[in-house]
Amino acid sequence: MKIIKLPILLALLLLALPHQPASAAPSQDDVFKSIQESMGKSQEFDYRPVLLLAAAGGVAVLVAMIGNRRQKTARLPQALNSPAKLMKEILREIPLNSGEVKQLKVLAGAVKSPDAQETNPLVLLLCPSAMAKGLRGAGNKVDRKTIAMIVRKLRE
Repeated sequence: MKIIKLPILLALLLLALPHQPASAAPSQDDVFKSIQESMGKSQEFDYRPVLLLAAAGGVAVLVAMIGNRRQKTARLPQALNSPAKLMKEILREIPLNSGEVKQLKVLAGAVKSPDAQETNPLVLLLCPSAMAKGLRGAGNKVDRKTIAMIVRKLRE
């Protein structure tokens, strides 16, 4: 017995199957009948999936906005608007005792800014020319030895 090859076997199977004749184009009556049936049916659209997707999108946008707001507030450092808190922060870095701070305040009182406000003692620590100006205008109110000690501490 010879081995039959696959293409020959497929050809024999196709010949053995019963053939159905191809249907001709539908008649005009069939087309009108089909159109009339499709026009008579009312299509109901289900809005639930659309509403569900819209709600999910709204929740996603809300979560993104809240997350963005948290990141902005977490990144910004707190501003020090209180002169007393700023003075404490500076005094942690520069070891001045209370008598030296009082002398700085007296010296700051002797220095007047252009807008006639009292000068902050921190300005004297940061600006040597303001300290020199205050020493010239302070007279006998300021203990010059204490101010000299402050200048030495700032140089270290």
